[in-house]
Formats: sequence, structure tokens, C-alpha cells
Amino acid sequence: MSDIRHTEPGFALGAVHEVRATFGTPEAMQDAITQLEMSGFDRADLSLPEAMPPAERATPEAGAKPADTEEDARQSRTLHTSGAAAVAAMAVGGAVIATGGAAAPALAAAVIGGGVAGAAVHAINSAANSDEQADRELKAATGTLILSVRAPTEAKRREAEAILGSAGATSVEAR
Repeated sequence: MSDIRHTEPGFALGAVHEVRATFGTPEAMQDAITQLEMSGFDRADLSLPEAMPPAERATPEAGAKPADTEEDARQSRTLHTSGAAAVAAMAVGGAVIATGGAAAPALAAAVIGGGVAGAAVHAINSAANSDEQADRELKAATGTLILSVRAPTEAKRREAEAILGSAGATSVEAR
């Protein structure tokens, strides 16, 4: 067993502030996210908490989703579609090499298959993004579209409040 002793106190983290804002539209929330990121707030400090989560999800970690943007969803779709097509192409290339070119007719079929696989992945990701957008629209309509911002200092808390207010939040609350 190790006998490690710390003679000097560690770095004091201090209080972490949370600012919550309610938005009437997903577009206003997207604008707030963009402004916060441009002002130096880390994406990891932004989340979409549930207004009244069930008891089993009533913790900050379990009751919130990441504050992803439409650009994030588009990049995810592109990544998954490209990845599926690349895997299919590499498999075909390996088959052609392994057979010494005798599998060239299969190449055409596999290229088509890779396109189909990529399209399927794209469709699945698009459907998931549509569901997320519909959820945000519903929350906005019911007044429960909330963006939470963690701020490490009092100055960053004030800055977050100002940005959220200027982006069109219907209410801003610091905790």
C-alpha cells in the first residue's frame, strides 16, 4: 500500500454556477448556443435538462441531453454515411485482390451495396434528427425547452445570462 502524503493544499475549484434559460423556439436556442460558443463557453458546459424528469432520471447527468446543433447532426450523418461506404469499398477491394481479379463483376454489385448501406445509415440518422427536432418543437410549445449553462466564475455567469437574454430566452435563472 502506498503512503502518499500531500503537504500542500490542492487547487480550490470554488463554486460552479448554473444558468438556465427557457426558449420559445429551437431557433432561438440554437442562436444562444452559437453565441455562447463564440464567447468561449465549452460545449461540455451546455446541456438540455428535462423540466420535470421522472424520479429515476432526476439527477443532473441523467436528466439532461447534450446541446447538439443541426450542424452536429449533419456532421454525424456525413460521418456515418461515409464510414459505411468506406467499409463496403474496402471489403470489395479485399475480395478482388484475394481472387486475383476474378471477383471484378462482384465489384460492381458491392459498390452498389455500399451505396445502399450508406443511404440506409443516412436515413436512420435523418430520422433520429427529425425526432430530436420534433421533441424540441414540442418542448418549445409547452414552455419546457431549457438550455443549461455551467459557468466556472461569477463573471462567466453574468456573461451567460446576458447572452441567453439577448438570444431571446423567455426566462433566465441563475442557480
